[in-house]
Amino acid sequence: MVQSEMRWHLDCRQDYLDTVWAAIQDVKTHRIMEIGGTTSRSTSDRALPDHITSFTISDISAEELEHVSDEFDTLQIDACGDIAHVTQTFDLIMSKFCGEHMPDGKQFHKNMHQLLNDGGIAIHLVPTLFASPFLINWLMPEGLTRKAVQLLQPQRFDKQNTGKFPAYYSLCRGSTRYMRNALADIGFSDVEVYEYYGHHYYDKLFGLRQLDNWLSRLCARRGWSFYSSYAIIVTRR
Repeated sequence: MVQSEMRWHLDCRQDYLDTVWAAIQDVKTHRIMEIGGTTSRSTSDRALPDHITSFTISDISAEELEHVSDEFDTLQIDACGDIAHVTQTFDLIMSKFCGEHMPDGKQFHKNMHQLLNDGGIAIHLVPTLFASPFLINWLMPEGLTRKAVQLLQPQRFDKQNTGKFPAYYSLCRGSTRYMRNALADIGFSDVEVYEYYGHHYYDKLFGLRQLDNWLSRLCARRGWSFYSSYAIIVTRR
């Protein structure tokens, strides 16, 4: 994982994958679950090591789970809802751009704690508040922000992508201190957050793009995580 003073958004996806693969290669990791990996698994580019005994894809939608290959187990759950019926536990849980869609971030992390084995680790890549595009998305009506995303990022609405889902950004923050305080009573043995700055949303907006890049780089240099754009949140039971 990049450990420099300034982590730029261009690195967050690769750093997330590197963090996931480091956890997978640990021989203590046998059972894996990915939340929302029905169409784009985080591990799709590599073969799993032999000590992995099961890989479960979970989603709230039974229809989405129908797309999952038979080589994987599936689990239909609301990740921030009632999971009392779930009997499986896991050594590694991961999610990529799912956490921001959870209406109750604390319940989401409580559920992850419940689903982890002792010593298990959960790794989540999320966009964070209070970067301006996500702040706008959070505050504005969903219909209006959907039209804006269609204009600025039309590729998200092609046949290979799912468009846009409502985002709540509950407990999606770039500060380790904030997240540790927010999750202190759940029971995790450790919580670490790796924040990233900058984004692509203003690439077509000359002037605003330069201003936001300047502000993002200033906040990155100063360590002002309130304006981070993305974060890798790592929690360990």
